[in-house]
This record gives sequence, C-alpha cells and structure tokens, in this order.
Amino acid sequence: MSAEVESANGTELPDGPPSHDGRAESRLLEPVATVIRGAYRLSLVGIVAGAVGPLVGTKLHMQWGGPDVCAESRSDFGTDGFTGVFRPHAGVEVMARPSYCTDHADSAQRLFDFLGGFPSWLLVLGVLFLLNRLIGGASRHGVFTARTAKHLQIAGWWLLCGCLVAEVVEAGAHAALLATLAQEYTFDAGTWLGSLQLPYALVFTALGILTFARIMRAGVTMREDLEGTV
Repeated sequence: MSAEVESANGTELPDGPPSHDGRAESRLLEPVATVIRGAYRLSLVGIVAGAVGPLVGTKLHMQWGGPDVCAESRSDFGTDGFTGVFRPHAGVEVMARPSYCTDHADSAQRLFDFLGGFPSWLLVLGVLFLLNRLIGGASRHGVFTARTAKHLQIAGWWLLCGCLVAEVVEAGAHAALLATLAQEYTFDAGTWLGSLQLPYALVFTALGILTFARIMRAGVTMREDLEGTV
C-alpha cells in the first residue's frame, strides 16, 4: 500500500505494520509470569541451600526422606483388625493398604527411596526453568512470535516425555524397594507394571500445550504474511 494514501481528514496513514507494544503484551503473561518467576527463584534458593548447607554446618540442607525408609503397597487388603473408633459396623468390610518401613535401611534401599521421588522433582524443576525462559523471551521479543511458540513447544515435549519417564523410573524404584521390605513380594516386570500409575492429567496438559503451540505458530505465520501484504 502506498504511503501517499490519505485518510478522509487529510492525515497520512502509516505505511508499515502497527508498532509493537511490549508492555501491553507483557501484561498478557500475568499473573502466571509472576508466579513462575517466584517459584523458579525459590527452587534455585533451595538447590543452593541444599548444596551449601552441609558444607557450612547448617540445617538448611535438603533431606531425601527421613531416617525411616518406607514403601506403601499399591494393593488393598481386607482386614478385621480395627478396634476402637475404627471398628466397622456389622457387614462392613475394611480395606487397608499396608506401608512397610525400616529404620536401618541399607544403601540400596536408600537409593530406591531416592529414585522414588527425585524424577518428579527434576521434572518440576525443568518445567519451571522452561516456563521462566519462555516468559523472559516473550517479555523481551513479544508474545506472538515464532520464538515464543518454539519455547512453548519445548516445554510441552518436556512435560509429556518427562512425566512418563518419571513415572516409569519411580514405579520401578517403588517395586524394587517394596521387594526388599516384604517377604512374599518379588521384583519383576509384572510388579513393575503393577506399580505404574499413569499421570493422565499431566499427559493431557502436555498434549494441550503442544496443540496450542502449533496453533500459535500457525497464527504467527498468518500474522507475518498479513503484515507483509500491508
């Protein structure tokens, strides 16, 4: 479109695309931007405290579990051993889920206990890092850009693959630990699969993020094509 085109009142219309309003787009990221930045900084403080605390003799270090190592059975069992306030009415069957604990765990048991929770913690830390990077890039370069769409896609893939890998590792660690605590429980492929609890909510959330990233990328392309014709 020619720069000579004038509006009805005689003023010239801009020849290029509208200017980028960084502040307006940054406001679109709230309130999640503030929450993500705060949670990410707190996690970094926790990591530093966990690494430095033992070196300076403070109690600000991270403890992966207490003195007891425990594993809860993921199968329910019927029992009639409840008394007192927990005594059931006649005809009521009580289902219990036993928890096995030891206060003299060996190194293998403590490793299984550590692997039973560390992958999920690493998954959350990675999500906070990627979202913090996404928010920082969107604040500097704009929300509706190919860079933001790419960062969103990376976060979606990390969440999707990470939650599945974390659940597989943690289920295996739980089954292996339980096998060292219960006499009749053996660690094999069957008990490993039986310990799996698929994180459906995280999977659907990750798929939604990936879909939105594709929609956002298509929208960015359409916007660039439209601005190129103006």
